[in-house]
Amino acid sequence: MATEVVALEAFPVTAEFDTPPDPLSLGTAGRRDIVLVKVTCADGTVGWGEAFHGHAGSAVAEIVRTTMQDVVVGRDVGDSAGVNAETDERFLSGAGMAGGFSLALSGIDLALWDAYGKHLGQPVHRLLGGATTRFQTYAGGFTLGFTSPERLVAAIGALVDRGFSAGKVRVGERLDHDLARLRAVREAFPDFRIMTDANTGPNYDVAALAGAAAGLGLDWLEEPYPRSRIADFVRLRARGSVPVAAGENLAGAAAFAEWVHRGALDVVQPDVSRAGGLTESLRIGALALAAGLRLAPHISHGVINHAATLHLLSALGRDTVFEADPTPVNPLRDGLLSGGVRLDGGTAVLVDAPGFGVQVDEERLGAFAGRTGSPWPRPTRYGRTA
Repeated sequence: MATEVVALEAFPVTAEFDTPPDPLSLGTAGRRDIVLVKVTCADGTVGWGEAFHGHAGSAVAEIVRTTMQDVVVGRDVGDSAGVNAETDERFLSGAGMAGGFSLALSGIDLALWDAYGKHLGQPVHRLLGGATTRFQTYAGGFTLGFTSPERLVAAIGALVDRGFSAGKVRVGERLDHDLARLRAVREAFPDFRIMTDANTGPNYDVAALAGAAAGLGLDWLEEPYPRSRIADFVRLRARGSVPVAAGENLAGAAAFAEWVHRGALDVVQPDVSRAGGLTESLRIGALALAAGLRLAPHISHGVINHAATLHLLSALGRDTVFEADPTPVNPLRDGLLSGGVRLDGGTAVLVDAPGFGVQVDEERLGAFAGRTGSPWPRPTRYGRTA
């Protein structure tokens, strides 16, 4: 036995934007929300995890603080698989708040892995047999949203100057606007790798974009539809005009297995803060690679998520492209949370430190107390807002 968990805590966290990002098809994000999860072990070791907010961070935190206590407290810190299995059997397989429990489990699982690595004095990827610590990146996060072609070209030019050779351009506003932006980028940067993302809520059927942009050499089209429209994913992929990517809104290897079996994806994108943590993401990654598909995990807002994603890729032995957050100011990466990942031009480097290598400034948690409600305002396509 390593050491048992004696305390499990959760903290909803909000970080305001210093400058609002450009809009996406979902609207304009109002802030960055996450849920921090803390486990404390009998030997004093502390581990931290990061759960996606699920548009109700306080509700996710409450699941951690209440129902998940008897699943985690008293268990060996190295038994993340046992926590995952019990949560699945008790809370994910029947009626109930499965989405909330998946998010809570994700944060708990990451905290357990962080604590386990610290307890053993080893980086997590090394415990899993990973050796790669440097990864090529593409610029993602809250960047390259709806704007003029000229402003988009200027923004990508600034990224190229910083060493990036790939980036994710948001689509779904209007077909003519999207095409104008993509063509301007391709003309200005012939060798720049362009990923596109419709964020599940485009204002038109982006199958039209996939066909019209077929000659632009797009790396993929991400989240062209909500996850409920899996048949549309299958049809779009069958057309073969652009690789189809998704996964950030799926949880658990079983859900991903259905999408892979039905032929819905070319690029598989689990998010360790949503899919069930590192434990479940390892299974999802192995599933994708066994099926001959590309693996390109999605990132969330904080550096615990970013670091855990790189440990996942290292453990799977894949030198795949990593979604980096290139925004100049992010307190969940360089303030309240720090460490874990270092950007070296267009390369992400894992910090060689026990666990995930991330530091949490607990004295500042109060200054980042989570706000209630969704960080995303209601999209105008749903009609009048209150």
